[in-house]
Amino acid sequence: MTATVPSFLRSYTPSRGMKWITPFSRTPVTGRYGEAWHVAADRFPQQRIVLQRPPDIAPDAGREFTYSQWAALVDDVAARLYAAGVRPWDRVAVMKANHPDVQVIGSAAARIGAIPFQLAWNHEHEVATTLLRRMELPFLVTDPGRLEIAGLDSRTLSALTEATIVIGAGDKLPSGAIAFEALANSPAAPVRLREFGEPMVATHTSGTTGVPKLALHSAETLHAIAHVQTERWGGMGFRHSDTFAFFDPFFHQHTLTALFAMATVGPKFVAVSDVPDPGIADLLAEHRPTIVDMLPNMYLLQEHLLDDPRKLFDKVRFYISSFDAVHTRSIRRFLGATTARLPVWVQSWSQTENGGLVLRPYFKPMVREVGQFPPPTQKMGWPLPTVAKIRIIDPDTRKEMPKGEVGLVEISQPGRCLAYVGEQARHDNKVDGWWWNTGDLGIKSRSGMIRLVDREVDRIEGTSGIAIEDVLLDRLPEANEVVVLARKQDRPAVVYSTYDGAEIDAQRWSEALAGLPAVDTPIHVAWKDIPRTATWKVRRVALRRRLFNEAPIGKGSWT
Repeated sequence: MTATVPSFLRSYTPSRGMKWITPFSRTPVTGRYGEAWHVAADRFPQQRIVLQRPPDIAPDAGREFTYSQWAALVDDVAARLYAAGVRPWDRVAVMKANHPDVQVIGSAAARIGAIPFQLAWNHEHEVATTLLRRMELPFLVTDPGRLEIAGLDSRTLSALTEATIVIGAGDKLPSGAIAFEALANSPAAPVRLREFGEPMVATHTSGTTGVPKLALHSAETLHAIAHVQTERWGGMGFRHSDTFAFFDPFFHQHTLTALFAMATVGPKFVAVSDVPDPGIADLLAEHRPTIVDMLPNMYLLQEHLLDDPRKLFDKVRFYISSFDAVHTRSIRRFLGATTARLPVWVQSWSQTENGGLVLRPYFKPMVREVGQFPPPTQKMGWPLPTVAKIRIIDPDTRKEMPKGEVGLVEISQPGRCLAYVGEQARHDNKVDGWWWNTGDLGIKSRSGMIRLVDREVDRIEGTSGIAIEDVLLDRLPEANEVVVLARKQDRPAVVYSTYDGAEIDAQRWSEALAGLPAVDTPIHVAWKDIPRTATWKVRRVALRRRLFNEAPIGKGSWT
């Protein structure tokens, strides 16, 4: 039976691909999700994958695999999905505990021509049901823990999905659902990859301002985005001899482009899925990383690893941080932990919709000074030379702003997502020809460097919340989170948490706030009580509403 193809998979906003950054570039060997692990296995069959814990889809298979064995696992899952009825153009929602096997399931769905939708593991009922509804009757691959968190019972699953496949359900299998284990030893599935420019996979945005958006990508768009990670960058890029320690959530788009880089270069892959966890130190001690990739806020929470006497990061050549501005303290401390000859930190300001927008390297001398305002990390970097353009526009008139003035950041580069599934008008509101409105406020210098100010929805008149946050974290090493919130009638609020859970005394705050814009009396909140997304970003809209019952300050038209 031919699958019904929803309109959002047939009607979307065009994007552009890319051949290379320069004619001498190392380009991704593939952009197709359904063949990426097989290409990697063909090129580097015996290279190793080391997992923090065994796959949920193969709990008895151990923690170490070769690239070839991992590709075989993709084939096994593709056969199971096909046996469950998944066909080309079907949507396959993957919502399970964070683990690299999310990629196995997603790649398997793409391999048979279906469209995987990779969702975070922590969605509550309203968000989960909204996202499933937008997919128009997907197959759902999940586990009992996710069903419990999302409050999805048999009746809801029947109404929102074509079928539900549950991993490790045991006697908790919902009525009408299919046990993943019951599909073992299914016949091999036919390989039917989507065309290069067709919709191929969807991942969602962080969801800092509400329900996450489902960004739809093709092989063409993700191939373009992956150039940043496959490029050599003057010797700083990936090498086959590297040990790549990856901490980012495995549902996210960033993990897809990292996969294409691994298929191209073939490093040893050390995958961390559970943070925090006391076993991470032993894992890194056994498999010494030369490249580390973490979320900005995750670096803060993993600073304790730097105190391990085994010197876990002494071989690191370069660190990667993407998503948002990273904290100066993190760069200084982690670069100080390596004995590499010339270690570098690569900061990428990124979005799910476009991948890396601007890049900037940091070296030890650049972050030597503690607590300077504005912080060096607020200067995010430059767009890809020869490839991308950035401009700053007035939020009200939409006219381009002079250099040095604050406005909305727009970018034009290959790899833009095709759609927001179920919200295409919201997507197209951010499009102006090839220009894309990021929803962020920034300043463009004479050299073309972008200084990030704040999200437009979180704007603080006359200053920058993220700059104040960075300086306070640098001056207060006992803090593991600082959030500055705009207020309608009052000075900006400062919300913070500490490693030991204790409040910071007034004298320490007075010293830390010296020379900074005026803020209100800091509010202490436990780290676990600060609302976050699955990418560890603070949900500022929710936090402001909880503390002050106030709406955002900015327009919020481009979130």
